[in-house]
Amino acid sequence: MFALVDANAMYVSCERSFNPALIGKPVIVLSNRDGCVVARSDEAKILGIKMGQPFFETQELREQHDIAVFSSNYTLYGDMSSRLMSLLNQFVEDVEVYSIDEAFLQVDGYQGLYPTFQGLGESIRKTVSQWLRIPVCVGFGATKTLAKLANRIAKKRPELGGICVIDSVETANEILSSFKVEDLWGIGYRYARMLKKHGIETAAQLRNANDDWVQQVMTINGLRLVHELRGMPCRMLEVNAPPKKTICAAPSFGKMIPDFRQIQDALTNHLCRAGEKLRRQDSLCGSITVFIHTNRFRKTPGRPDLPSKQYSNSRSVDLPHPTSSTPELLRYAMEVLKSIYAPGYQYQKVGLILSDLVHGDYRQKGVFSEGPDERLIKLAKVIDRINHRHGQDKLRLASQLYNPEWPMKQSYLSKRYTTNWKEILQVK
Repeated sequence: MFALVDANAMYVSCERSFNPALIGKPVIVLSNRDGCVVARSDEAKILGIKMGQPFFETQELREQHDIAVFSSNYTLYGDMSSRLMSLLNQFVEDVEVYSIDEAFLQVDGYQGLYPTFQGLGESIRKTVSQWLRIPVCVGFGATKTLAKLANRIAKKRPELGGICVIDSVETANEILSSFKVEDLWGIGYRYARMLKKHGIETAAQLRNANDDWVQQVMTINGLRLVHELRGMPCRMLEVNAPPKKTICAAPSFGKMIPDFRQIQDALTNHLCRAGEKLRRQDSLCGSITVFIHTNRFRKTPGRPDLPSKQYSNSRSVDLPHPTSSTPELLRYAMEVLKSIYAPGYQYQKVGLILSDLVHGDYRQKGVFSEGPDERLIKLAKVIDRINHRHGQDKLRLASQLYNPEWPMKQSYLSKRYTTNWKEILQVK
């Protein structure tokens, strides 16, 4: 039996956790550069604010209903997420962190402590609310897909008290027969449209479909989904998440940037962040992709009827040997940036993707290459430990200029209550 614990509007709940005056009021949280809405309270949803809606379109509603606005405080949200996942480990041993606000739990074998799944769900909700002041919903099912589905039902039906248990054939039939197929985990727009053309509109109808036909039109992953709807586990719990196959770093600029030197500075910082993630999972990078582009929605100044001139480009380079050394990676990334940069444009973003990742122990000498510089790899790990202890970028590359022009815009940023002594909550 699996359980899925999902925080309700995680970003909004984190803000409310340290500012209870926001409870019951409409609240929205914005994306990088304060560009669009990425989290909404229920009150904001009722007012008609949509997920992904551009921030400027909400001005009239904000003025009319006094909507609270926050920039994404990733430091706070990440720390609260870590606390939530640690708390869940006190209930069961096996926890898979699925996202910043979701976790799967293996709940078999705890009947001595929690005689019913309903009781376990109530205990989780009560403890998380008391310790973190974050509301969560809990869904139980024989498979991860059914647990995900049950969690969605728990959110949609207030009378369930935030808990939904699918532990019998009768309950599964009742819920699946009214659950829309497009809302299933793993069913996108194209699959949903195709299934509806064949008369499959509910999860129950998909569950009862012919296996050979499902595999033919939806591949083996679709067949696994159908088996999970039937209560046969195909997706096991991943307690230790596998290392990432690619690492991307591409936050947008706080404003349009035409200067090549500032773009270099931004790429350097992005690569440093990506390099830290690379070393954290003990991997080496074998290929780098750098991309750059303008804002395709931008209009010509003084002529709002005409789009401004646009440019985008990208290029990949294979390294002579996999490495995790930031200086080595930066040398190749900068050469790629120079080859794709075009002067005369206002750029919105520069980013990079590290790919062809291999384990940190991998070494293979080439005909014209002796392999990575082991001293630089060790140096990068030492720098990571120093920065982890004393603060991000306390020790950094000389090319990291920290120009205040390019970092992302965060005009409505709240305090980092849990990670910064200067911003800790004060009680008067």
